[in-house]
Amino acid sequence: MPKHKKPKGRARGSGRRAGQRFDAEFGVTTEATIFLGELDPYALGGSLDYATHYDPTPIDDFEKLMAATTIAPQDATFVDLGCGLGRIVLLASRRPFRQVVGVEFSRALCEVARENLERFGAARRRCRDVRIVCDDAKDYRLPRGAAIVYLFNPFHGPVLATVVEALATHPGDLNVIYHTPLGRAAFDQHATFEIVADHPWAVVYRNKRSGARPASSLRTSAD
Repeated sequence: MPKHKKPKGRARGSGRRAGQRFDAEFGVTTEATIFLGELDPYALGGSLDYATHYDPTPIDDFEKLMAATTIAPQDATFVDLGCGLGRIVLLASRRPFRQVVGVEFSRALCEVARENLERFGAARRRCRDVRIVCDDAKDYRLPRGAAIVYLFNPFHGPVLATVVEALATHPGDLNVIYHTPLGRAAFDQHATFEIVADHPWAVVYRNKRSGARPASSLRTSAD
């Protein structure tokens, strides 16, 4: 993996404790650090060279980033590209999205994410169509209509470039939440995307065909 200047970090200790509490409360397993090459490297193909390891998103981070999005959940599909063990899928399922999809190319991680989804239970979800798709993000195409796409630094290089171009051609309203945005230049320099919220640790974008939002809601934060 090429060297990048890493964005300002979050308080990992408190985030880990919150993640452990989340896992204990819901009987799931999402708080872990996993290197894909130690799981099923021969099944992952060339994209493994551009994949990063799995780390879960701190729960508070997700809530702050969702507050910055410009598309109402009931109008959109939520897609987590590189969903790993599925924490973000579970969190998103508690909102009234039309559909929530976790896309993961490691079959080993997909199996655990599906187990987590089953343990989490339908009663805790406001979205009734939640699924884990075992696919390479560069080959996945978004469902039609408005979408919110989530990335936690899942890949870089040509895989990221391919995904950015695919997102740029999506015909509907689109938000992209990019946590730990080591490859943010691919979005920043693309004519299709504009910044909605810019934190040292994450960026929220929208495509320029998305409806305008009041200027007071477009903010830069140093937290």
